[in-house]
Amino acid sequence: MTALPKADLHLHQEAHRCLDRILARREGRAAFDWAAWRRHFMETVPPGPQRLRLIGSVKPVPLADDDDEMFVARFAELLEYEGAAGATYVEVRCGGDTILKDGFMDLFRRAERQAQERYPRLRAEALAIVMMGMPPEWIREIADACIRTRSEGLAGVDFLYEPYLSEADWTPIYALAERFAGVGLGITAHAGEMTPANIAAAARTPGLTRIGHGIYAAAEPALMDLLIERQITLECALTCNTFLGAVPSLAEHPLPRLVETGVKVTLATDNPIQVGTTIEGEYAAAASLGVTAGQLAQITRTAIQAGFTTPDRRSELLAELDAYVNDALR
Repeated sequence: MTALPKADLHLHQEAHRCLDRILARREGRAAFDWAAWRRHFMETVPPGPQRLRLIGSVKPVPLADDDDEMFVARFAELLEYEGAAGATYVEVRCGGDTILKDGFMDLFRRAERQAQERYPRLRAEALAIVMMGMPPEWIREIADACIRTRSEGLAGVDFLYEPYLSEADWTPIYALAERFAGVGLGITAHAGEMTPANIAAAARTPGLTRIGHGIYAAAEPALMDLLIERQITLECALTCNTFLGAVPSLAEHPLPRLVETGVKVTLATDNPIQVGTTIEGEYAAAASLGVTAGQLAQITRTAIQAGFTTPDRRSELLAELDAYVNDALR
């Protein structure tokens, strides 16, 4: 498990949490106690939509003065967290106005190089989150920035929208997706995390090849058939799904059914610092559900093939995975 190359396609930037870890070391204090927070959260907040709504409500430190050096430092913090857990490929989702920062991709690449000093096998790409519930002028600004930044190395976009737990109007998403696909941006979208809502609509998005979560497709054979037909890959975050109450327990997670049915799946951490996981922990959780070593290697292969990275990087990552598999079979 430790030596297996791992890929994490669904990782939020956790800006406040990474900054808190950095400042805690510099100030000689303890970082925010997320373990205690998780215990309290699970005791006081009912599982399901309420946990989903409140999960991002705690911000240990503000981002009031996020200068370039600190910006690089907090992305490097996150990438090193991933590299320490055996990740060789990571995609970081950047929400809010992060994509609007001057020199965003140059700073992101600086953070990647810094992380690679400790974890040379690690490669990372950046995605921008497009929040469809925001004012139209804000959405236009973010969309224009995504298209502009594509030439600088932005890998893809992730759509979030309202309502999330019931069927939304995807017409404006489809229009934007056509623009994004037209410049070569990879497209994914959150859907099917706590209900089957929006899975079918997401699957029909122009240029979309992945869905974040999507686990409720397992409850409806027609949805699994649609995902298989369209060759859409699901980004499954076992620990986060369990923590939020999207599934009653890890043992009841539908990942094995999705794998057995032939739906393409990857493993992901989502918000690893907050929910207390690592990408190695996600692979171990999958193994505890009966996913075999060969299937775990295939999950990494699926993630690399579905990743929004360059052909050269994809070839390098697949070659490293093949080398591991060949060694493991000796």
